Amino acid sequence: MIVPILVCLVLFLGFLWWREARQKKNLEREVIEEKNEIRSIKELSDSILYNVDAYIILANRNFLVEKTNYYNLTNTTESQVMCRVGELLHCKNALDAGECGAHENCKMCPVRNAIEKCFRENGHFSQLETPMRLYLSEKTDNYIDCVVSVSGTYLQLNNDDKVLLTVRDVTRQKKVRDELEAAKQEAELAGEQKTAFLANMSHEIRTPLNAIVGFAGLLATATEEDRNSYVEIIKGNTNMLLQLVNDILDMSKIEAGTLEFIYNDVDVNQIMRELEGIFRLRLEEADSPVRIVFEPKLSVCFIHTEKNRVSQVLSNFLSNAFKYTSEGYITMGYEVRENELYFYVTDTGTGIPEGKVERVFERFTKLDAKRQGTGLGLSISQTIIKKMGGEIGVVSEYGKGSTFWFTLPVKPFDFLPLQHEEETAVVELLETSNDAERKTILIAEDMNDNYLLYKIYLEKKYNLVRAENGEEAISLFLECNPALILMDIGMPVVDGYQATEAIRQLAPNVPIVAVTAFAYDEDKRKVMSRGFNGFLPKPLNKEALFEILHKMGV
Repeated sequence: MIVPILVCLVLFLGFLWWREARQKKNLEREVIEEKNEIRSIKELSDSILYNVDAYIILANRNFLVEKTNYYNLTNTTESQVMCRVGELLHCKNALDAGECGAHENCKMCPVRNAIEKCFRENGHFSQLETPMRLYLSEKTDNYIDCVVSVSGTYLQLNNDDKVLLTVRDVTRQKKVRDELEAAKQEAELAGEQKTAFLANMSHEIRTPLNAIVGFAGLLATATEEDRNSYVEIIKGNTNMLLQLVNDILDMSKIEAGTLEFIYNDVDVNQIMRELEGIFRLRLEEADSPVRIVFEPKLSVCFIHTEKNRVSQVLSNFLSNAFKYTSEGYITMGYEVRENELYFYVTDTGTGIPEGKVERVFERFTKLDAKRQGTGLGLSISQTIIKKMGGEIGVVSEYGKGSTFWFTLPVKPFDFLPLQHEEETAVVELLETSNDAERKTILIAEDMNDNYLLYKIYLEKKYNLVRAENGEEAISLFLECNPALILMDIGMPVVDGYQATEAIRQLAPNVPIVAVTAFAYDEDKRKVMSRGFNGFLPKPLNKEALFEILHKMGV
């Protein structure tokens, strides 16, 4: 009996040993699997931690950093001693005091206050924006000043309170956001300006048109005395309308960035005297007691600049002085300064209210809504002077007058530039009614009203032949052999450029004058480079027409 019992005992003990060994092996396998899983989770968390575009910081109640990806992202050596949040991020207050929280400004630190509140309430905060200096390496000179967004949340790990912080550089996003906001405000302002512009243009265009149309209708039944008065009113309003169109075109060129400047040697005294004469005549025509005075500082003063633009700005200043000065004087002049020339126009007019001085160079700004004008002149003048490298401004005392000024970074010289001889001969224009001596002018013009104007100006002294398009101009040139051709540029069938090119192959020396509504200097350069001898802008000016005929010897 003993032997079977022993055998059973051995078998039982063997079974127990086998079961224990199997359980141990299973436990070891489970431990290995758990270790592998923990390792995978750690690798994943480390991968996220070190590749996320933000600093992740785990801190305790003492603000000590227990874990962070800061060192990996900044390629700096991890400190062997635990540091606090402010010390890790190189907060200037922490560096100055030697410890985060020790500086007197730390009490007002928004990040520190948010973290303390997070611990106190077991809560969280997000997207707290604050300026911060972030160091990119251990070198203290390798840093960027930026705006960071800080978020934090309360955690309890192993019965210990923690806060998990996320610090993200949002400088670029904030810049884009600010730019979008600025663009939005600019678009809204542009919309308001457009509305104001259209309303203003409607008023400013209709005002002179009303006078032109009204008095033109009265001419037929008016007496001789009234007719002369009406003609002067029509001429004045026509000039006003033309100035308005020029301002709008200048503004459009400024917007498009195509406003061109052509620099030459310019006689400053001549510009001033010409403007003085023009505005003295305007004052006399208005029967104004105001005197205009030019104060030359040098007997001879030449500068290298853009003559037309300088004249435009000075004329704008003088026009404003003319409108707002009813007695006293308008003084214009220039001063030679160290590295610049200073131009000024001073008046004894109404002056500018203190609150409006800063706004006079803004678009559509008018000091008096009842006065004629677009409110664009001074804005255009400012753009011109800035592009020429100068400064522009105004000094004014309300009720006593104003001084508008601008500077140009140029130095005057006192020698006369060489005068080039005219290539075409100039002969006296002979008035004669003898048909045998009358010269023939070919006029290429498709608009009947425009041709009628030529006819009124020229038919008493010349034989006129009309072509209604460029193709007809070429045919008529061969038939009538004219002494001169007035060539419109924008015509149907064949335009003025093409017609001129064809005629030049037949007669290279016949004078051809371009007549076009494109009136800027760059347009004139284009015209003169395409075989023309002269240039006349529309609307056609009688004096300018006869002057160019005189120069062409016709």
